[in-house]
Amino acid sequence: MLVVGTEPVSNALLAACPRLKLVQRWGTGLDNIDRDYVAGRGIATAELPGVNARSVSEFILLAMLALLRQLPDVTVSWSRGRWETGRPGMVSRRLQGKTVGLLGYGAIGRDLTRLLHSLDVDILYHDVTAAEVAGVSARYVAKEELLARSDIVTVQLPLTPSTLCEIGAPEIAVMKRSAILISVSRAGVVDEAAARLAVAEGHLAAASFDNFAIEPLPADQIGHTPGILATPHIGGAAIEGFEALVDACFKSISSHFDL
Repeated sequence: MLVVGTEPVSNALLAACPRLKLVQRWGTGLDNIDRDYVAGRGIATAELPGVNARSVSEFILLAMLALLRQLPDVTVSWSRGRWETGRPGMVSRRLQGKTVGLLGYGAIGRDLTRLLHSLDVDILYHDVTAAEVAGVSARYVAKEELLARSDIVTVQLPLTPSTLCEIGAPEIAVMKRSAILISVSRAGVVDEAAARLAVAEGHLAAASFDNFAIEPLPADQIGHTPGILATPHIGGAAIEGFEALVDACFKSISSHFDL
């Protein structure tokens, strides 16, 4: 079984496949599968960590620059026929000299470090499952220090029982009021409602989300909110990434069945 989307793969569906031997994830994230159930049936699971990391890390960098320069707000004003150069409150900032905190230091976090290395920023990182990583141009710190010191916090953690609501209202309260929060994690790792409220009330400068609890979102929940960059799960949607995933997926399935 090849799982491409994020919709739940129910046990009833799995039970209807008595000869099933492998559940192969297109990309990463097995949070929509009952792993205990498949393990109990002797069904193997496989995912493709790191194969599409560059697509996602480039997207995170794009979100950083877009929110620092207030591009979502500017482009919405432009589309409504308004020229707003110099409007009070519409002041953009540079990435240079900022402290960027990476929460989650797997393949995406490490690739993002490589992209940021030449951009004159201070890079901090923390991972909930791993300690310090040798040979990287970033500094390991405690989660609380990362949140307090960072001008931009990026979240690229997998959704597991231990990372559910990893960033909620208490964690956001530790962050700078001028900080930007960017999440490419599955919905649930970051409390989206708490982050949106923090932006609306001026406790965060901006936030970005690319994953949602319900996908696609209902039409009445799609639209522009000042200070928010919301995108329809496109962080990994680059043609080069898709090509790499096709190749890796074929190799993974072939390896499992000794083809």
